[in-house]
Amino acid sequence: MKRRHTVLISFVLLVLSFLTSGCGNSQTGVVRHEAQVEALMQQLSVREKVAQLIILEISREPSDETVAQQDSLIRDYGVGALIIMRGPIEPFVQRMNELQSMAALPLLVATDAEWGAAMRFAEYLPYPRQRILGRLEGRRAERLIYKMGRNVGRELRDLGIYVNYAPVADVCPDPYDQSDGQRSFSGDPEEVGVLATAYMHGMQDEGIYACAKHYPGHGATTVDSHYEMPVVQFDRAQLDSVGLVPFQRLIDEGVAMIMVAHMSIPAIDSTGVPMSISDPCMNGLLREEQGFQGMVITDAVGMQGVAAGRTPLEVNTAVYRAGADMILMPDEVALTIDAITDSIATGAWPLEELDAKVRRVLTLKARAGFFDKDFNPQVRDLDQKIAAARKRDAMLQGRIDRALSRSSKPYIEPVGGDRTLVLDKGGR
Repeated sequence: MKRRHTVLISFVLLVLSFLTSGCGNSQTGVVRHEAQVEALMQQLSVREKVAQLIILEISREPSDETVAQQDSLIRDYGVGALIIMRGPIEPFVQRMNELQSMAALPLLVATDAEWGAAMRFAEYLPYPRQRILGRLEGRRAERLIYKMGRNVGRELRDLGIYVNYAPVADVCPDPYDQSDGQRSFSGDPEEVGVLATAYMHGMQDEGIYACAKHYPGHGATTVDSHYEMPVVQFDRAQLDSVGLVPFQRLIDEGVAMIMVAHMSIPAIDSTGVPMSISDPCMNGLLREEQGFQGMVITDAVGMQGVAAGRTPLEVNTAVYRAGADMILMPDEVALTIDAITDSIATGAWPLEELDAKVRRVLTLKARAGFFDKDFNPQVRDLDQKIAAARKRDAMLQGRIDRALSRSSKPYIEPVGGDRTLVLDKGGR
């Protein structure tokens, strides 16, 4: 019998045993999910647990070699998650369906949809960038951005995507001097916190896990961490009063995930290493000081902000050891799974550390219904879902456009390389 069927049959029997042994008398969602997770924890080998922490990149037009490697990593190793990149939606859905059919456990699929599914898929209508949404005023801003979060959540859920690497919670005083300026709601930390939280609640109310990024705040940088590592010389007082403010609000309001940036902040870690491989950042600041108990990931581990001067295996294992729960878009995946598994088998690294990470992954899957008997990860009726989403999004975008037309907040838009101050209709 195939490994997939063996795991699922044993898992079902264990869950039934758990639920009928006393705690199943008062069935709540929490109890059911805990039972599902603990049953799986008993069934998975150490190697299979490590594989659940890997997020594979699925990009457009992969080579035959890449497809074969992905198939093997899903089928033979049990890799647990995917991230979908930019391109036509239909081939991505076909590929997701193929990989889901190979997986012993349903794959947790993620994407970047900061301004909606259109950030990755041209078939959808794009919402305004976050900097433009930041011009919305008062309670209307929260209501509209919350509604946008719900619409985006429905777009993604229709596609079998349950994680959105958004909202951006960076505080960017200048949208063009900072590397992520247009992706930030505002230069005001309180305002960023309010609007990012509204977007998060909208998505999570639709069953989509939000991920606040780029912790502990990328807004002060002019360097793009895709190409080199930014260094931020803020002292702790500046961090506490600016960059950390939105993240603390999101943590307090229940954000599911936080993405740590590839940037050095000596006030947090004097060694100068990127925050993404910094224990003082992930465990000291984020977990202990700010009290975050959800899932921690980092930005993609192939970015030069962390990868420069390190092999892929060195980066992957450093991210794991520093406190990340999952490893985003790694190279040398099989080698990484083997290395972490061997380190745990020899006692060099604690099994308890791995189990804590895997429980977080499996809990997200359980809460999304992945282990319920009627769950089906296959995506169907794509054309109808896109048409319905475009209709919903067009109506909401009309409301957003009308609200923006009445805004008294100016914004700066680059025109031909220059900055142009765009005023409201009253000339303010």
